[in-house]
Amino acid sequence: MGAIRVLALGICTTVVFTGCGNGLADVNGAVTLNGQPVGGAGIYGTVTFSQESGGALGVGTIDESGRYKLETGSRKGIEPGVYKVAVSINKVEPPVNRDAMPKATPISPQKYANAAQSGLSADVKPGRNSIDFALSSKGP
Repeated sequence: MGAIRVLALGICTTVVFTGCGNGLADVNGAVTLNGQPVGGAGIYGTVTFSQESGGALGVGTIDESGRYKLETGSRKGIEPGVYKVAVSINKVEPPVNRDAMPKATPISPQKYANAAQSGLSADVKPGRNSIDFALSSKGP
């Protein structure tokens, strides 16, 4: 009977530390621009992880406090692996009249919007990952 309890405890511990068994890693973090958190009213941004070996993208929306959490399609998390990362941040202004469209103005440098050129990368490990990105609008 004791061996069964130890086995059950081991299974429960594995589920708690690795998630629901979907094989996806939990990834979240913060995005700053010139040392300031990105976010707030009218700010819309995304963080996109592209696995270097191919596969589904991990995408997270930057919230009002400058934080993101990745999802792959409708599933929370992404596969562990090495990723190139893109970050795109826009200020969205309401339409000038009801027939007009909202206007989005980029506030992050364009180089960060392309994962192949951004210079941003991440090595996602199984389990929980906190990965922050500090962007700069200043030149190299």
